[in-house]
Amino acid sequence: MDFITPYINSDKKLHIRFEKLFSLLSLCGFSGKIVVLSGAETFPIIVSKGSVWTDKPMNLLGNLPKNALFKVEDTFDDNMKKGMKEYEAMEFLFSVILSMPRERILEVLKPYATEFISIKPEAAKLIFLHEDLQPFVGQKRNEIFSNLKKSYRTIYFLLISQLAVILPSTPEEKAKITEKLDKSDIFTEKAAAQEIAEKVEQEKKKEEMSEEDEIKTFLNANERYTDVFSLFGLKGKFDDKVARREYIKIMQKIHPDKLVGISPNTAIRAKEFLQLAGECYELIRNPEVAKDIERLMIKYGPIRNKNEYLKIKEYDSAMMKASALAKIGSYDAAAKVFDYIYKETKNPSALEQKNLALWKMAPKWNKLEKADKYKEIRDDFVKISMIKELSFESMYILAEIYEYFEDIPDAIKVLDNILKVRPDDFKAAGMKKRMIYYSRLKN
Repeated sequence: MDFITPYINSDKKLHIRFEKLFSLLSLCGFSGKIVVLSGAETFPIIVSKGSVWTDKPMNLLGNLPKNALFKVEDTFDDNMKKGMKEYEAMEFLFSVILSMPRERILEVLKPYATEFISIKPEAAKLIFLHEDLQPFVGQKRNEIFSNLKKSYRTIYFLLISQLAVILPSTPEEKAKITEKLDKSDIFTEKAAAQEIAEKVEQEKKKEEMSEEDEIKTFLNANERYTDVFSLFGLKGKFDDKVARREYIKIMQKIHPDKLVGISPNTAIRAKEFLQLAGECYELIRNPEVAKDIERLMIKYGPIRNKNEYLKIKEYDSAMMKASALAKIGSYDAAAKVFDYIYKETKNPSALEQKNLALWKMAPKWNKLEKADKYKEIRDDFVKISMIKELSFESMYILAEIYEYFEDIPDAIKVLDNILKVRPDDFKAAGMKKRMIYYSRLKN
């Protein structure tokens, strides 16, 4: 962002790829307008609070000429939004990348073809990216070359939006991938022509689909919804007009009258999904229930149906009970309740609270118990940190445990993370100073 700052509200023009500029501004929480200067055409794109407004088609934005220039201003008139379509920022960026020329994306990715990428957990929150992320799920390191053919646009999006980072390959890995790369035609015109042919074939198949195939395709796409709001195209909050419109679309697509003549299995799936959609719609139409679901989803993650809502509501009550037990000093009982909640919900907050309760009992542990319990707490905190940020209390404990096992470098890393956020934290600074002093004495 530093190199863009001098261009904001100035007569200076930026010569940069549009998708890169947009990503940088979005990541920094920019609010204002991007003025696009492309040949004789000049038009604005509004960016504010995670949303984007434009009246231009994605195909135009994805195919801006390389000599296009941009001006950035941190103010805009709300009247400018009239007649413009609103998009969610990351979904907008992905749509732009989907419409970009293949060669322009591969030109950027080619130098990284022999490397790996690691995807950040935040990517899982992007509902629209769910299907595209399937090739990468469950792997800490993903080879770029082997995923380029089908997923080069997704890889580019993940990298440019900083939802993934490059992990260098080892010399041995690089040699093996380079050998495959030399035999591949992925960067050639032949591969581009093959991709176009595959798209044409897919469109042809869509046109030839039977009514049953259409229903199956509809169910396959919609059964993967993330939560009761996303089922109706909503992002975490209820909007009656939008929800009703989407619910009517579902009814029109898989109403029992539409199921005449299709196979029993598909008919059963359609009826069950229609019943589920009706149940979810009635659930979130109640303003109090909708607000309660929003609250619970912030704490526990997605809620997909009425049964899950009622179950999570019970767990939330149990969390409050466990917190009350911890406050009155019943740490063992509190830890057991938190542990039960974690096993049932996989909620990392419950696991963190369990370990904080266990830590309160640490002074009573003998040497053998301490070694076992410390290892368990350390491993749990590391697991939690891969999903969400640890509280400062947990980070102090983790640093102390690392110190106990004489793992000073990892302890200092944890303390440095605290000091990045709280540079005046005397406790973290003191712990770090002590660890450095004793590690020098030992050496």
